Amino acid sequence: MNGSNRQNKMKNKRIMIILAAALLLLAGCSQQKQASSEETKPAETVTEVSATETVTELPTTETITEAPAAEKTGQQPAEQPFLVQVTDSDPSIAYVLVRMPEAIGLLPLPVEGEYTRTIRQVMADGTEAVNVLHLTANGVWMEESNCEGHDCILEGEVTLENREERVLWNMIICLPHQLSLELITREEAVQLIGR
Repeated sequence: MNGSNRQNKMKNKRIMIILAAALLLLAGCSQQKQASSEETKPAETVTEVSATETVTELPTTETITEAPAAEKTGQQPAEQPFLVQVTDSDPSIAYVLVRMPEAIGLLPLPVEGEYTRTIRQVMADGTEAVNVLHLTANGVWMEESNCEGHDCILEGEVTLENREERVLWNMIICLPHQLSLELITREEAVQLIGR
């Protein structure tokens, strides 16, 4: 009986992941269809940082950041919010892969401490989508979101220890905002984007 319960749980997890992926695809397709039928400009994304660490950034044309200047170094804030590559000098052991309709990038988990990242998008219908990510040395969770239902907040924290056992495995998904977060290891990040 224990074996069949375990198989049913694994089957249910797989079904949930497939359903979540299908819903993301459907949401993306319907937005693309709506955007192509109407003459609308692409969604704009604004990302804000609340952190004490400096982050290497990914150049994308659709993402604008209002990050505070690095106080210790006196440098100006970076123009873009996401990493473009994993370097040998980067001490992070894991990253959060952020996917949105118009941008994809990596956020490093801090070596110690924690920070938040606010992602703002102007959706095709003109509404503002706001998601606040909370990153720690071991994982990530959705701290705030202005979506309906707040399912992404209720999905809880993804950590390096629990990412294999969660219903959505290593992902947090905000379907209304077409935003997904995926906790990946350093090795997975290197395979994904190279060095």
